[in-house]
Amino acid sequence: MKKLIALTAASVMASSAAVAAVSLSGEASVTYDDGGAGASATTTAASLTIAGSNGGTSASATMDLKDGSMSDVSMSTTLGPVSVDVDISNASVTLGLDVLAGDISIALDDSGNATVSTTVAGVAIEHTIGGDTSATASLAGMDVEVSTAGTWDVSTTLNGVTLAIDESGNVTASMGLAGNTVEIANGSDTTVTVTRDLTSGASLTAVYDTSDDSLSLTASVSF
Repeated sequence: MKKLIALTAASVMASSAAVAAVSLSGEASVTYDDGGAGASATTTAASLTIAGSNGGTSASATMDLKDGSMSDVSMSTTLGPVSVDVDISNASVTLGLDVLAGDISIALDDSGNATVSTTVAGVAIEHTIGGDTSATASLAGMDVEVSTAGTWDVSTTLNGVTLAIDESGNVTASMGLAGNTVEIANGSDTTVTVTRDLTSGASLTAVYDTSDDSLSLTASVSF
């Protein structure tokens, strides 16, 4: 009897440990769009993400609760200095190898694309073999990112307002205002987004778009 009790206790502990390594999270939302000059519409969305780990291996998957479809099914693990990331949805594998000499990191995917990255004097540099090179750094309070592909963006925060601009002339300003988060984006058109967290645990987001003079309201909750 004592042996049976001991085995049962060990089984319960093992099951508890396994359950503790699994987490559930999700989100649900409902959006009403007045349609501007067109017809109004109401849309809903809900998803559940399951993630688990065992030692150095982890896996996760997201299910659409409306149609039951799975997406973002992935697994990652480490084999010594080699990291393996598997995108099960797209059947792709990415291998990463950390090279200690010179603090250089080399990543290789299943298509043969190799990327070399390092940080020198506070500047993060990434180069794709046979492709583009990009650099990111913080200079005089500004975050700057440039690429040989012809793209760049600069962002900074002044008096609580975060400003960003890119090579296309798109300007974004975001700030906290009276308990709300406000973002104004000015590109080919202007959008104003206001988000507020509610005491119920949900959040409410309003988006006004000048391109069609439309206003959409989204209530969402994450768990």
